[in-house]
Amino acid sequence: MSFSANVKNEILSAELENDCCRHAFAYGMMLFSRAFSSYDMSILTENSGVAEKYLELTKSVCGVTPQLIKTEAGKFKVEVTSKDERLKVLETFGYDKKSGALRLNWSNFSDECCKTAFLQGVFLTCGTINDPNKNYHMEFVVPYLNLSRDLKLFINDYDQLSVEPKSIVRNSNHVIYFKDSEAIEDLLTVMGAVNSSLEIMGVKMYKDMRNNVNRKLNFENANFDKTIDASSKQIDAILHIKKTVGLSYLSDDLREVAELRIENPDMSLRELGSLLSVPISRSGVNHRLAKICSIAKQIK
Repeated sequence: MSFSANVKNEILSAELENDCCRHAFAYGMMLFSRAFSSYDMSILTENSGVAEKYLELTKSVCGVTPQLIKTEAGKFKVEVTSKDERLKVLETFGYDKKSGALRLNWSNFSDECCKTAFLQGVFLTCGTINDPNKNYHMEFVVPYLNLSRDLKLFINDYDQLSVEPKSIVRNSNHVIYFKDSEAIEDLLTVMGAVNSSLEIMGVKMYKDMRNNVNRKLNFENANFDKTIDASSKQIDAILHIKKTVGLSYLSDDLREVAELRIENPDMSLRELGSLLSVPISRSGVNHRLAKICSIAKQIK
């Protein structure tokens, strides 16, 4: 089951205690469904729970009984087939057969809780969210421009949210979307999908930890590569001195460092310094090796 389906199932499991919330929830589902007019009123969904919720709320809130069928493609279609019943639904939400129904009627929200219920219904009908393991993306796909603008305004004005919805046009649909993980978490929490919000937080923590580990490994690997490269140049210089004039050409302190470097090509400067008869610092070892390389260059 997809992450989006899990979110919708979590919303469906939430209780709607007040009649005003049931009214707003039904309004969100129906207004943003496949069709909401005196000519056609229906929803088409792959989620059986969403179809059953639409059917149940249409009965209990609007007093009409839609028809539920399963299409050949395996989707669920719930349709108010009678025109008189469609008009009754429109009237329930403050529309008449002449008014343009595809605008938001703010009189359907009597309290803040109603706004939450409305947003839940809207998401069930036209919302989707990506798996956070892949990327952070949540969107509402609305076929009508004015209705999409009303939804964007509704989200902007919602007191419990501080998010900035963005919008694009895709395949003639108007898409309101969010890519900020914190905005998505806030939206899910407001809609009652708390477990899904926590799951996103967990994924973020894992990604941050993995990125920190990768950065540390990359840093260590880069340092190791630099150490190996420098060691290779130092060993070449030492071997050239040994082949041409012999290591006895070097002073005692330089010869000791040279011999240690040949024996320990992978060792860091700090570790080499600790192995000397008289331990010295990293910078001291670096200075001696630089001097050896300079001598080798002069001999060449």
